[in-house]
Amino acid sequence: MSTEVEKHHHHGARLGDPEISGDKWWANEGERLVQLYQAGAVMASGERAAAERELATRERRRKTPVVIKRESIQFEPSSYKGVHIGYIVAPHRGIEVRNIQLEVHRLLPGAHTEAHRHGEAVCHVLNGHGRSLVEGKEYEWGPHDSLHIQKGAWHQHLNASASEPAHILVGKPAPILEHLAPHAMVYKGDSFSDMPDDFMPEHPFTHERVPVGYVGGEKWMSHLQLATHERLAELERRRREARVLLKASEAVIERSEHKGDWKVGLIDEYLGFDNRILAMYIHQMPPSSYTETHKHGEAIVYVLSGRGYSIVEGERYDWQAGDCIFVQPGVWHQHFNSHPQQVSQHLALYVAPLRDRIVRGAEFVDWKTEPDYQSPAVELPAGEWWK
Repeated sequence: MSTEVEKHHHHGARLGDPEISGDKWWANEGERLVQLYQAGAVMASGERAAAERELATRERRRKTPVVIKRESIQFEPSSYKGVHIGYIVAPHRGIEVRNIQLEVHRLLPGAHTEAHRHGEAVCHVLNGHGRSLVEGKEYEWGPHDSLHIQKGAWHQHLNASASEPAHILVGKPAPILEHLAPHAMVYKGDSFSDMPDDFMPEHPFTHERVPVGYVGGEKWMSHLQLATHERLAELERRRREARVLLKASEAVIERSEHKGDWKVGLIDEYLGFDNRILAMYIHQMPPSSYTETHKHGEAIVYVLSGRGYSIVEGERYDWQAGDCIFVQPGVWHQHFNSHPQQVSQHLALYVAPLRDRIVRGAEFVDWKTEPDYQSPAVELPAGEWWK
């Protein structure tokens, strides 16, 4: 049994953990390909390229800091009027981050932003008081309130103080959206070939001519496209009916899945939000306590209060309030509250909603095969393989 499997079984299986079997275990496809690449195994060109990309990514991860110190955050005037931005975790800071970007927005005294919209964002008020106008509804906020800005929602923020700035942590899925390229498909509709109503197209497989009727009362419509419209309409309905604000007084603290700390849900579907990519929580550690050693996907952990340290892959990293812990995917880590009397509070951001919909249950790549299996030595036909 491999070392990784031994670690996994040593810490105990959890509810929802995948079943691991066989003699090999890989955290993901990249790990598998790197092992084969380094062993000189037979690989296709795409597999070799993927292994080389994974090795290059590992080198960038090696240079990425585990703790981003509060003193390193610098505020800059931004394109949003009345807002200065301090980047905490962002690719342009030399951090190998794939999913989440964390910023702190300074809303200047008495300032209000112009109405704007963008992709999904989760916000947590560090200090200050103000209000936000989201899709025509007004929401008042203060310290430790949380807001979910839905994708495409028009919104505007106002700092109610004429003398003090307000500071808001803002998590965005900007890195992942850059790769997904979420551009809308738009047709100009100025020119196309309009076939007669009685034209019968050729069936793709039988090649017979078949009649085609109207779908949904429209000529150029399919059941596929109609279902897409209906699905998007349902998503829009959910978006408009979903929650936007969680007041600090509404937060509920519960035991966590990490033995040794406590958890507060801030932005999550079970609270009535329609968050589709990002989720946000508080983890609280009692005085002189620590979590068990664990690993998971990429996460950003901002230290709201307290001080302590984390052991990441065997190395110690100290942190205090205002610092940010960047947890890279698949690294073993453990958090310690070193204060004998005070709790430490940590704001955690994950791409849990997106992960659950796309990769939950498929994080592990493995297969079983007979040890003496070899590809059969057969003459493969040349020519037009695509037919």
